[in-house]
Amino acid sequence: MTEEKFREIFRQYYRLVMKAAYCVLYDADLSQDICQETFLTFLEKVDTVDTTRFAEWFAVCSRRKAIDYCKKAYQVHEVVTADRAEKEDTDKMTQKKDSGGKSTGYYNDDMAQMMVHKEFTGKILNSLKTKNIDWYEIVIRTYVMGENDEEIARALGITIGNVRTKRHRMMEWLKQRYQSEYDSL
Repeated sequence: MTEEKFREIFRQYYRLVMKAAYCVLYDADLSQDICQETFLTFLEKVDTVDTTRFAEWFAVCSRRKAIDYCKKAYQVHEVVTADRAEKEDTDKMTQKKDSGGKSTGYYNDDMAQMMVHKEFTGKILNSLKTKNIDWYEIVIRTYVMGENDEEIARALGITIGNVRTKRHRMMEWLKQRYQSEYDSL
């Protein structure tokens, strides 16, 4: 592919790629990064992409790259939060004193309970991811990213009613599967 042909394709599909990324990320700078990655991927796969389907390919590729970015950002956030929690837990352990003023060196009940809840939450998220990726996306976008139903619907390409229906079905499935385990915590 010549540079001139690439520039023409870039000019033609740039706005589409930016819009697809922005609808997921709601951040112009990150959308620009996704746009660059999308066009780099296009250069690598230009021979395999049907010329009549460029618009569809760019829209799908950009949206998926943006979703992948969100997932990676969440995982990094989760790891950083876990590291911070472990440091705070260690600090609490070393600061805990018995009635005589000596350091006991034992984890307190709150810390143990927090670790159990953290493991339980991870177990639920993993099972949601394997059961239904849309349910997982809805949970992450609602409770981690703080998005409302309209933003989630736009990002997933479904209606607001569909988001609410999926959330309701997911909650029913979670109650059926994990309620007894949660009650025993």
